[in-house]
Amino acid sequence: MEQSWNSFWGSVSQAFHLALSPLRALAETFGYFPSDIQLWCFVCGLFFLVLVVPHTYGDLVLRHRRVYVTGKVVEIKMSDDSPRTPTIEFADRLGKIWRFESHLPVNNMTGSVGAAVKVMYDPLHPNLAREVGRPIMKAAHTAVWYAIIVGLMALAFWPGLTSD
Repeated sequence: MEQSWNSFWGSVSQAFHLALSPLRALAETFGYFPSDIQLWCFVCGLFFLVLVVPHTYGDLVLRHRRVYVTGKVVEIKMSDDSPRTPTIEFADRLGKIWRFESHLPVNNMTGSVGAAVKVMYDPLHPNLAREVGRPIMKAAHTAVWYAIIVGLMALAFWPGLTSD
């Protein structure tokens, strides 16, 4: 049993090692010889960066072109894996109804269906909307994601920090 288990994980490790070959070759052309763990940290850091940067850019654009309206909580998403988050509905200047899922957990203002919530949205792209307020929670949320990215990149580029 142990031998088959070791054989299985050996083949998985070899497959991951081969999957990293193009990235390893690219790194070696620049004189950098990373371990497999460092390469995976780099790939994961890039993945999170691709997810977080557009959200941050959307926030910056929204702060520049924002329009304020009052919306209402129409649903509260419940999950065992993450905090409860509200789905908020609002009407734009033309009266069209839009919905968005907040990435922030519920609080006293958003904790019940039907609760009024102040919303800001981009009039050019009304699907880009966020809750107004809660700056500390928003800053903490953004800081955590960028800290994860910086940590992964530090692990990826710190020489001798990890080994195969």
